Amino acid sequence: CLYFRITASSTSYLAVVVDDLLLATNQTAYASTFEQELGQAYSLKSLGIPKYMVGMQLNYPNGKITVCQTRYIQDVAKRFNMLDTPRVATPACPSVKLTKVGQRTDTSPRVDSTKYRSLVGALMYAVMTRPDIATSVSICARFLAEPRLVHRTAALRILSYLLHTPNVKLVYRKDSLPPKLVGYVDASWADDKDTRRSRYGYAVYLGDSIIEWKSKLHPCIVLSTAESEYVAATEVCKTIVWLRNTLNELQVPQVVPTTIYEDNQACIHMATNKMITGRNKHMELKQHYVRSMVQLNA
Repeated sequence: CLYFRITASSTSYLAVVVDDLLLATNQTAYASTFEQELGQAYSLKSLGIPKYMVGMQLNYPNGKITVCQTRYIQDVAKRFNMLDTPRVATPACPSVKLTKVGQRTDTSPRVDSTKYRSLVGALMYAVMTRPDIATSVSICARFLAEPRLVHRTAALRILSYLLHTPNVKLVYRKDSLPPKLVGYVDASWADDKDTRRSRYGYAVYLGDSIIEWKSKLHPCIVLSTAESEYVAATEVCKTIVWLRNTLNELQVPQVVPTTIYEDNQACIHMATNKMITGRNKHMELKQHYVRSMVQLNA
């Protein structure tokens, strides 16, 4: 949960993750008052400026904030006996297309599902600071019920990649101007071999810092690349509307429309033109949500 307290003289935000609390405020006096008053109701311990929280390492070089999971990655690698394995430079192999029975028409022997779920779950936690593995982890998470050797190999490759790049960080800088939201979105078409569903992915930046990302299969089967991109644009639109509302509450208002970068010309045309054609006459009403946002200049 995220709580906030904004007055004429101070701005404070409180992030709560189960029993861990992180307070950010521009008045140190309020931090002391908050600790004293909360301590009257609950038993708590103040650890000062945060350096490590919920598996994430926090640092503050040159007025910036960096977030990484170097220690967490090492702990996961130790748990799965991967510390001495060869490193790889990419989280996945492009030629490997995973299916329920293994890869394409080949079959692969089953592996321990409990250990596989534990591995994928650990990787999912790393996605919190590593958007570069979001797609690979999402694909591996589709086979939790009956994992096979090729699925485990793919998941271990992600861990090998993390060991190769353990110090990759998210970096957040203080902007001199009010930061603007910007979205980037892309999609594949019918590349899931089991369901023929498409996959979309998006990244949303506030200023030059990434704050939201996702890689996921479409909830429906789409009939063209344009439709796949259009559905993906709808998903990032919904996220951006939520982020704009949240930022407005936190008094970081977005006074200009949010730009979304999309590389499919047919998708862009459908978003800006209310036309019925053979390509879009079958689309559900909700898929035209992105068009309504464009018309509202939001």
